[in-house]
Amino acid sequence: MKRKRQISGSGAEVDSCPRKCNINDKDHISKLPDDVLHTIVSLLSMRDAVHTSVLSRRWKNMYAYMSNLEFDWHDIISTPADSTPGTVCKRKVRCFLARLERFLACHLGTKVVSFKVSCCFGNTYARQINDWISFAIRKGVENLDLAFTCDKPAERIDWRIIDYYHFPTQLLLHGEESKLRHLSLRSCTLQSDFFDRFSTLSTLVLCDVNLAGHVEPHIFSSCSNLECLTLQWCFGLERLCIGDSLRRLKVLVVSLCEGLKGIELSATNLTSFQYKGDDIELSFQRVPNLGELYVMMKDTDVVSTFAQLEKELPHVKSMTVAKSRARWNR
Repeated sequence: MKRKRQISGSGAEVDSCPRKCNINDKDHISKLPDDVLHTIVSLLSMRDAVHTSVLSRRWKNMYAYMSNLEFDWHDIISTPADSTPGTVCKRKVRCFLARLERFLACHLGTKVVSFKVSCCFGNTYARQINDWISFAIRKGVENLDLAFTCDKPAERIDWRIIDYYHFPTQLLLHGEESKLRHLSLRSCTLQSDFFDRFSTLSTLVLCDVNLAGHVEPHIFSSCSNLECLTLQWCFGLERLCIGDSLRRLKVLVVSLCEGLKGIELSATNLTSFQYKGDDIELSFQRVPNLGELYVMMKDTDVVSTFAQLEKELPHVKSMTVAKSRARWNR
């Protein structure tokens, strides 16, 4: 017997038992073309995309065509990283490596747009990491985002225990052969000899990066397509010169770079410049389009520095000069 309830004041009776789903309802989504299903899967997270493989035979390998690949230590291992930076359980590393490499071996797509990896180990596993990068390059990657530590540099006590991965810049393709447009690196060593491989980049982010070798002030001069450059917690660079060769550069952020003593800017299209760190020499030669300036130094005289910059750069619409006594040295 079905129970019925009456809606107060209406006299109408409503069936309180829900309708049973029609098991013969057609699956219209699965009938979509493969390229449409690939697009749908690419919008999902890696975990959700893999879960679609159990929906039906048609969906079994759809996740293998994803063009945006992201492998995050915390998502795959699902447990917090070791409390001490630079140390990590080998069993967890093996688990992470096995899952990532298993996925790459199953990948069936011809194109990878974005390839992101965040892990808690470095140069000890350089061979495996090099293989990931080679895979991404073969697939024509446009956005490469690699992080090799799970801690925050601002909270790091002993920098010497970090196993900095030596990024193989020589694996990147030259000129028009390269599809790479965005590169973000965290906690690695970067040889300055191969910066000509960055000529196709429009965005470059270096965080906690050791610039090794003979580092010239014009180290980024070959990056002629750069529009946004961010340097944070980098070391090995004594002077930074941004010249006319970076004619497309619009945004420059330099923050907490140890050993940096001076920055010289002559970028005609630069619109925003932010600096945070030790007291250094700032030289603005040709920056006619600079509209936003933010400077925070340790022991600067805020009033005199602001007056000097305001006189030197009268066209800047937004200017901030601040003083910080926070400790940020290694």
